[in-house]
Amino acid sequence: MKFANLVMFLVLCLPTAFSEEASSSSENSAEENILPKCFKSYYEISSFGDIKKISDCQTISGSINIHGYDMELLELSSIKHIKGDLKISNASQVMRIEAPELESIDGSFTLNTLTSLTSASFPKLESVDTLEWKVLPILSSVGLNKGIKKINSVILSDTSLTGFGGFNVDTLKTLRIDNNRFLERIDSSVKEITEELIIAANARNLEVAFPELGWVKVAMVKDTKSIDLNDLQVVQSSAEFIENKFDSLSLPKLKSVGSTLSLINNKKLENADFSSLVEVGGGLMVIKNDKLKQINFFPALKSVGGAIEFEGDIDDSSFKRLKIVKGSAIMKSSSKFFDCQKWIDKEVSDVVRGGKIECGSGDSEFTEVIHIDEDGERTGTSTGRNSAKISDKGRGMHNVQESTSIATHSFDNTKGLLSIFIGCLAIMATLETLS
Repeated sequence: MKFANLVMFLVLCLPTAFSEEASSSSENSAEENILPKCFKSYYEISSFGDIKKISDCQTISGSINIHGYDMELLELSSIKHIKGDLKISNASQVMRIEAPELESIDGSFTLNTLTSLTSASFPKLESVDTLEWKVLPILSSVGLNKGIKKINSVILSDTSLTGFGGFNVDTLKTLRIDNNRFLERIDSSVKEITEELIIAANARNLEVAFPELGWVKVAMVKDTKSIDLNDLQVVQSSAEFIENKFDSLSLPKLKSVGSTLSLINNKKLENADFSSLVEVGGGLMVIKNDKLKQINFFPALKSVGGAIEFEGDIDDSSFKRLKIVKGSAIMKSSSKFFDCQKWIDKEVSDVVRGGKIECGSGDSEFTEVIHIDEDGERTGTSTGRNSAKISDKGRGMHNVQESTSIATHSFDNTKGLLSIFIGCLAIMATLETLS
């Protein structure tokens, strides 16, 4: 029996032991194979001569900082693995970057202020911690042939790229893409963004697709033509959709927003779908979306942890399941069809706890304000200003009054000058008589 146990131990345990030893031996061997000149913690490179010194290194043990490089082609010929960071910056002569063998960068990969760079090629790159590319105003071509399969953060700002892709990961920490004036398409299969998603100030006709994104901490989407967030279920903090050009916004699976949800200044927005949204932890703002006539796209919403504020040419609103608003409820509509009394009595008077209820509609310059305590009791009333009012009639009257005032002023001036002229004639006649 003891012999059988010994045999079993040898069969099961020794291969594992040998495997671990072999793995450790392989790692140690890799460390030992790094040439001494490739085994520094930091490399400062500003010339071809500096690059040539490490041109036959396959592994760099530390970080590489390339700045002020003065040739058109920057080539990292044999380097496969950089254990620190790779930073290339302030090199106005560099037009092309080629790293044909580079497979992984353990730290950050930074390209910054390369004003002549037009193309970059990294055909074997598969792993990098953070990619941060900024101020590359004429960069239009990037080769990531294998596709990056391991990355934590992507920051892409001020380039001439027309498309974004080549990142095949499920989770990102940060995805920030802004000020890329020719960028027309962003596609990603990412499922989770643990910090921030920011898309802003790219091409006017930018189309964005995140069809598998289910969870994000912070989202800010600005200046896009279309966006696909059909699978998004949770926004842990805030979600903002500002100054976009899409005519519809659909988030049918979104259940909760931890902080503020904002739809602001989306001039073409006509339809929205938040049919599964139950809770907003902060404020809810739908402001100055010119073509959005109905606020009826929150059918499941029960709780708002801050204020609700709506402004625009809004005809009607409906919140059938809303139970509590822990702040003010403000409606400023320029539509003559909006019924403030109905909105106050049937939509919000029973749900607001603390703050105020304020409503104004149509041509009215003023709003009715009802002050509410934390128990939902009315404590007083006052008036406010209806900032959504479109008063062409008022502006016309102002122009008529202004024109009348100018005409009257001109007429008064003419009468004064005529009186002076007649006086002068009388004095001249008197002087002639005396002479």
